[in-house]
Amino acid sequence: MTARRIRVGVFTGGASNERDISLATGAQIARSLPADRYEVVLLDPLALMARNPALSSARRAEAEALLRSGGRVDPGHQLPRGLEREIESASGALVPASRVITGAAEPPDVVFIALHGVWGEDGRIQGLLDTLGIPYTGSGVLASALAMDKAMAKRVLASAGLDVPRDAVVRGAAGDDLARAAAVGLPAFVKPVASGSSVGAAIVRRPEELAPAIEAALREDDRALVEEYVQGRELTVAVIGNDQPRALPVIEIVTKHPFFDYGAKYDAGESEEIVPARIPDEVARRTQALALRAHAALDCRGMSRTDFVWSADRLVVLEVNTIPGMTANSLLPKAAAAAGIPFGELLERLIGWALEDAARRRR
Repeated sequence: MTARRIRVGVFTGGASNERDISLATGAQIARSLPADRYEVVLLDPLALMARNPALSSARRAEAEALLRSGGRVDPGHQLPRGLEREIESASGALVPASRVITGAAEPPDVVFIALHGVWGEDGRIQGLLDTLGIPYTGSGVLASALAMDKAMAKRVLASAGLDVPRDAVVRGAAGDDLARAAAVGLPAFVKPVASGSSVGAAIVRRPEELAPAIEAALREDDRALVEEYVQGRELTVAVIGNDQPRALPVIEIVTKHPFFDYGAKYDAGESEEIVPARIPDEVARRTQALALRAHAALDCRGMSRTDFVWSADRLVVLEVNTIPGMTANSLLPKAAAAAGIPFGELLERLIGWALEDAARRRR
């Protein structure tokens, strides 16, 4: 008798400014799961948000269009080079997630969350799935919310003894807010508190650049994080697993851009990602140990990726990502491949850990 395939709903697309990257991620996940063991459908939770006043009118219109006729790609949107076909492929295969939520379609056995940014990586979709009793990949509500809120995450990480950049959180670009931001010193790094893919981020080197950089960050969020800019080698470490998490090989990031921004992350040829990193073994072991500590401090599950800067004797933690990029060429899958874990196997392990967590909660 043939075993029933596991039904996997890949949550992709969504409402954040990282929608395109999420679609590319979803397409690669769906294509890489073995069809003899998994029944995969791409589910877009944007369909749930057509009446959400926090969304722009344009995004709500997309949600309405999805409800009426399925997914689409705005042809006027400049897509990341090298990922256009993936994004268009996913858009053509989308099913509104509202069909599952309302019971019009059979619920999946497990959801693979391939959403990035707000409304996907920040705990809200995790809370919805918890309420529905549907298992999902990655961290739960609290860890997801903490990691997405970079200011809160830094306080948790600092309390666990990790080195984080000094900072100021501001809600405006004038008066006391600007004075507190300036007190951080220059150069500074400015970014939204709760956003991803370095959207709205900038390096500030001159005093007159500070207010415009804060204003740009505040267009993405209602708070901006102004940090000391730590110069050094950019490193990142992925951690995978549940009760016995494992740190994967350290990756060194060398970019043609001033920093690892949206274009550097997703446009082909703009950055070099070297694995294993060209650093002393002792530094590599220390970076992996710190990534495990960060993963544990935020109570992450399944996977995380912690970004560092190595500068002289400092290993500074920049942030923790609970849903790292998951295309085959993304950082976590590259590190897994270097550790002998092919992309398809990595996806299956993440699904297995999600089902393992769900089984434990039922006991």
